[in-house]
Amino acid sequence: MIKKVMSYLNIGSPYVDLVLNNSELNPGEKVIGSFHVEGGWAKQHIKRLECDLVKEFQGDTVETVDAVTTILMSKSMNANEKAEYPFCYQLPNPLEPSTEHISYRFHTRLIFQDDVKSIDHDEIIVLGRESIKA
Repeated sequence: MIKKVMSYLNIGSPYVDLVLNNSELNPGEKVIGSFHVEGGWAKQHIKRLECDLVKEFQGDTVETVDAVTTILMSKSMNANEKAEYPFCYQLPNPLEPSTEHISYRFHTRLIFQDDVKSIDHDEIIVLGRESIKA
């Protein structure tokens, strides 16, 4: 019973961290990195990993730009086990640059059995068109 409550509260659950090689990018540029998944205190069944690119406007309005990837897993992760999955995504060309009013981030979710989730957010800076090298 205690383990079930702890898993719903994400205490001791596996977690995901998207590690990017570069966080300042031009529209149309490839984003490269990897998803680092680490097991928690006990064995847990992972159903899938999802990642979306979202645009956040000042005032907390969030809009999904693109569903970047879904990795179906159906994998049991042992306590403290580690796994790494490659990440590569090409940013859309028509993308407004980041400003003090507009920001972008990758919203990553690791989804376990019973639809319990571990969430990670990684902000990127989209540079203006004038930053693109000729």
